[in-house]
Amino acid sequence: MSARQALNLLRKAARDRDLIVEQVVNPKTGTPRGKGSHEVWVLKGADGEELARGALTKHPGDMSPRVTRNFEKAFESELGEGWMEE
Repeated sequence: MSARQALNLLRKAARDRDLIVEQVVNPKTGTPRGKGSHEVWVLKGADGEELARGALTKHPGDMSPRVTRNFEKAFESELGEGWMEE
């Protein structure tokens, strides 16, 4: 699964639950935050409170199974187990 596919699944799952997905950016520069080749995404409630956060790779192609599973696990507390399979 590519990072874009995983992000699309996150956005769909969030939309179905009236939640918000945002990329974490540096407020001073407006540049995306991340470490190395990863970008950080957060899931927020309607009130803007951060509920969960996970990282995706920025490179094209499929992510490793480990990165994919870590991303899925990061949001399971809010979206439920197996949310990427819906």
